[in-house]
Amino acid sequence: MANRLDSLLDAWRSDPDANWVLAVIASVEGSAYRKSGAMMLFHPSGPSLGMLSGGCLEADLRRQAQKALVGHCAVLGRYDARDETDASYRLGCGGLVDILLLPLTAANQQLQFAAMAEALASGKPGFWCLELPQNRAPADTLIAHFYPDADAPFPAADFSRPGRLILNPQSGSQQSELLVVPVRPRPHLAIFGGGMDARPLAHMARQLEWRISVVDPRTSYARPCDFEGCELIKTPADGLTPDFLASIDMAVVMHHSLELDAAILPKLGRLPLKYLALLGPRHRGEKLLNTAGMSWDDFYCPPASPAGLDLGGELPADIALSILAACQSSLHGKLTPSARKPSSGGLK
Repeated sequence: MANRLDSLLDAWRSDPDANWVLAVIASVEGSAYRKSGAMMLFHPSGPSLGMLSGGCLEADLRRQAQKALVGHCAVLGRYDARDETDASYRLGCGGLVDILLLPLTAANQQLQFAAMAEALASGKPGFWCLELPQNRAPADTLIAHFYPDADAPFPAADFSRPGRLILNPQSGSQQSELLVVPVRPRPHLAIFGGGMDARPLAHMARQLEWRISVVDPRTSYARPCDFEGCELIKTPADGLTPDFLASIDMAVVMHHSLELDAAILPKLGRLPLKYLALLGPRHRGEKLLNTAGMSWDDFYCPPASPAGLDLGGELPADIALSILAACQSSLHGKLTPSARKPSSGGLK
C-alpha cells in the first residue's frame, strides 16, 4: 500500500497529466489518525493512494474529490468527532479534522509536485508550502511552493513538523497563510549481508516503504529472487561510493562472516547514522571490533550489540521485528541512549 509521500509522488509521476485530486489535512484539533500535512491522492479513474484516517473517511473523501473535480475548485471537508453521540463517520479519535480537496492542474503547476518529486528522487529534503485557499476557490488559482532546505524563506528548524506560517502582507494586499510541510526522502536502510535471515528484515522494511539496500559481494548471496524490490549491491566494502554511504540512515551488519563484517565497520564509523546494529551476541561484537582495529568509541552512532530491542523470540522474523522496532524508534528520536549502548544480554 502506498502511504508515504514518496510513494504517492511515484504514482503521480506515472500519469502526471491525469485529473488527480490531492487531499491534504489542513488542520487538526484534538486527536486524529493522521496529522496536519498528511496527504492522499485520488485518480479520476477511481484508484486512491494513501490514507488520512483508519478507513473512516476515505469513502466520503472520494465523494468530495469528485465535487472538487467537477466544480474545478477547492473543497473543504470538516470532520468533527468531538461529539461522541454523532456516529456520522465513527472516527473514534475525538478530534476535529479539516481536509482540503485540491485538483492538480497545469494552471496551478500541479501544486509543485514535479519539483517535490525531483527533490525526493535526488535525496534532497525541502518544504512544500501551500497557500491555504478559501472553500470553493477556483482550482487554477491554487498556489503551492517547494523550497529546498537551503532556500526556505523561514528558519528550517522552525518546521521539523508541519505547521502554519502567516505571510507578512504587502501594503494593500490580503494576508495569506501557508501550510508548511517538511519533505524528507524515505529512510534508507542498508543491510550488509544477504543471507536467509536478512530476507524477513528486508521484507518487513518494504512494508514500511523504506529504501532498502542489500550489500553482499558473495555470488550466492543477495539474489534478486530473495530480495524483490530492494537495491542489490554486489560490491566489497572498498567499492562503495561516498554518495551511497552518505545516503544511509540505518545499517545492520549481518554477513555472518567476521572478515566481511569487519571490513564494513570503518566505512560506517563516522557516518551520522540514526541506528547501527551488529548481529550476534556481545562477545562477537567485541571480536568484530578487534578484527577491524576499532573500539566502541570510534563510532558516531554507537553500535547496538546485540542488534535490536529485546522483544523476545529467536527466529529470523522475531529478530527482524526487534531490529526494525529499534530502527523506527531511532528515526523518531524515541530510542534512549542507554538502549543504543552495548550490553551483555539481548538477542543473539
